[in-house]
Amino acid sequence: MTRILLAVGLCLALLPAAILGAAPASRPNVLIVLIDDHPFNFTSVHQPSRVATPQMERLAARGTWFSRAYNDAPICCASRTAILTGVHSTRSGVYYNNHAFRRTPTFISQVTTLPAHFRAHGYRTIGYGKIAHNRFLADEAVDYAAGDYRYMNNPADVTHPEDELMRHIVPGSRCDIPGQAAQNWTWGVLPDDWDRDDPAKLQQDTEQANRTIAILGQPHAQPFFMICGFYRPHGPWTVAQRYYDKFPLDSIKLPEGFRADDLEDLPKPGRWIATNRGEHAEVVAAGIWKKCIQAIAASTAYIDEQIGRVLDALERSPHRDNTIVVFAGDNGFHTGEKNHWLKFALWEQTCRVVFAIAAPGRPVQHSTTPVSLLDIYPTLNALCGLPPPTTHTLDGTNLAEIVAGRQRDRGKPVLSTYGRGNHSLRNDRYRYIRYRNGDEEFYDHQADPHEWTNRAGDPAFAAAKAALATFLPTIEAADIAKPLPALKHATWEDQAFEK
Repeated sequence: MTRILLAVGLCLALLPAAILGAAPASRPNVLIVLIDDHPFNFTSVHQPSRVATPQMERLAARGTWFSRAYNDAPICCASRTAILTGVHSTRSGVYYNNHAFRRTPTFISQVTTLPAHFRAHGYRTIGYGKIAHNRFLADEAVDYAAGDYRYMNNPADVTHPEDELMRHIVPGSRCDIPGQAAQNWTWGVLPDDWDRDDPAKLQQDTEQANRTIAILGQPHAQPFFMICGFYRPHGPWTVAQRYYDKFPLDSIKLPEGFRADDLEDLPKPGRWIATNRGEHAEVVAAGIWKKCIQAIAASTAYIDEQIGRVLDALERSPHRDNTIVVFAGDNGFHTGEKNHWLKFALWEQTCRVVFAIAAPGRPVQHSTTPVSLLDIYPTLNALCGLPPPTTHTLDGTNLAEIVAGRQRDRGKPVLSTYGRGNHSLRNDRYRYIRYRNGDEEFYDHQADPHEWTNRAGDPAFAAAKAALATFLPTIEAADIAKPLPALKHATWEDQAFEK
């Protein structure tokens, strides 16, 4: 019996690691850093910015910074589902924030997610913070070993959930926006000693950074795949006083992309989606437009610092030279442009995100080809030598050749979708938006980077518009769930499309 067991053991030892589900030692680690609701123009990487983001600049100095990166959908749940599954909204049916992809009877509930795929191939998968959408974070625990998944607002995982932070703000710093649309924006300023050394005074993003730092400092017998999902700069914008001090209120300017008459040449769906929620009107009426911008800037500075802490830990770790770093925001964010706030629209300000990939041995470069967050899944497979998942096909493009500096162009425009039948296509010059009733917007970014002039009806752009239209989806999945009443204003309504 002993000889038989020894023979079996020898045979197993000679089998390829991929067959056993173990990752070869030479495979790189993966560290993904996600941020939330970040305006792409609130970073100082390769552009002027109202916020200095030196740690994002460090990320750009490690590898490829994609300055024209776009989400699958300008809404948290759909964008993050696309990152995790590699499936576009038009195939998954995940369009809004109440669409839990794991809880549906469709194929999307059975796909192998990105972390699950790496776990199946011998990686230790670790997840901290916000990875999927807030309401469905508990669903994602199946992709991680016990103790390797700690998520936002979970009482067992964070000292101070978001709604509890307001108890600790500086007296007199509370900021409320009167009205209904922005009633959940309430924020304040934390004392300056927060998020330093006192474990009783840590926001959850600082705690998740600390957990990520601890993992990076450990030796690992197998490669790791780790996602650190930061919630900031998503509101409420409650951060410590020192971050607000970087942006004195009297120095804040209104958005460069704002124009009072910007909605006049839009079709009805564009005007409706810009204004139906009513936040901009409430912000202006309350006289706190600049105060909101200050708060977003402060929250961005805070999260940039947490990114730097993670990068410092990686630099001093034994994994420094064998770790792929991916950095991305899930959505862009309006700060009054087009009389609109938040995301939930198909313009540049909502769809464009920060995105970088740094892989060992690859060059430092600035890429301007339009790319999608859907590209993360196939690109990481290629960089780590993993096969595609067997449960489904991936909708993204493998960017490994671009990351290696051997290719410049992704080869096709990026599709972003917000609600079934409403799409935006972006190539290196133009943005084309088509709504489900056939109404259109078309922008020439070469002459009009703020999308002030709708050229959809201009014959001079007819050929360019027609070329982009060939990439519109021809088959679209139905919504996988009916919108909840609480999400009424974060979804389309039929009145938006009535002539």
